[in-house]
Amino acid sequence: MKRRAVLLASGAWAALACARAGAQAPRLPHRIAFLMPATRKFSKPQLDAFTMRLAELGYVEGRDVVIEKRWADGSVERLPALVHELLALKPEVVVAPSAPVAAAFKKATSTVPVVFTAVTGPDRQGFVTSYARPGGNMTGVAFESVAMATKLGEILREILPAARRIALVDLDDPSMERSRPALLANFAALGFEIEAFLVRQPEEFASTFTRIARSRAEIVFVGAAPLFAGHAPVLNELAAKARLPLVGPRRAYAVAGGLLSHDNNLKEDYRRAADYVARILKGAKPGELPVEQPERFNLTVNMRTAKALGIKVPTSVLLRADEVIE
Repeated sequence: MKRRAVLLASGAWAALACARAGAQAPRLPHRIAFLMPATRKFSKPQLDAFTMRLAELGYVEGRDVVIEKRWADGSVERLPALVHELLALKPEVVVAPSAPVAAAFKKATSTVPVVFTAVTGPDRQGFVTSYARPGGNMTGVAFESVAMATKLGEILREILPAARRIALVDLDDPSMERSRPALLANFAALGFEIEAFLVRQPEEFASTFTRIARSRAEIVFVGAAPLFAGHAPVLNELAAKARLPLVGPRRAYAVAGGLLSHDNNLKEDYRRAADYVARILKGAKPGELPVEQPERFNLTVNMRTAKALGIKVPTSVLLRADEVIE
């Protein structure tokens, strides 16, 4: 009996020790790295959409996940240092909105899972092998900026049938150089002559618009890069001073005073990025998760700007608009 009591007591102590060990080692929250290419103000709605979707999937920030956030404020020069800083924190998965951010992570790691958004032709840029079978450590939501820009060019031809010269303000980065020739060719087919003005920093905006004014451009087309979308008010102010209509593939341009925009729903893209992240945290491999594409696009027309510039927008365009700013 004594021996049995001793064995029972030993078993009880062992069970208690295991319970205490378990209590002393709670499951640590998952760590996610999130490098926003634009400013905090511009990025907030998209980041909120991402965190809300993660919470819906059972990953609440501060409880189940820690999201390490950094902002490049539109500067491609800051990306390598920020990427290095984030990877040093040993994240389980990285979110990379925009091609320059995805390219910076691709150069820095081939093992940490990367979920990208707003990337044009990720297969052409070498981020994935194909949309159906990405392979490697990257996947996410693609963004066909050339197709969206071409649609915008078609609408411009309806609004300004006599216009010929367009000044393209685009990011001076290798990730944009791959899609620019197709964009120029498509606009040429619509009867437009395009001159590209390449920019890397917000400090170059003023001098760029001075050169645009000298070029006798009739329209300013601004690319989708976060550098521009995050500084939409500044760009529109410069365009207004030059008495030029500003258009582009981001809603932020029309809201800030541009003539019109045609783009996909950024918040929805970030919600879909959260879906990818949740699946990867549960054990899925990014190389086995097919790349998705936006399903809905929005046309926004700013009638206040049209009236200020004396531009008549056809009823056919207004009827197709998802949003009209009066």
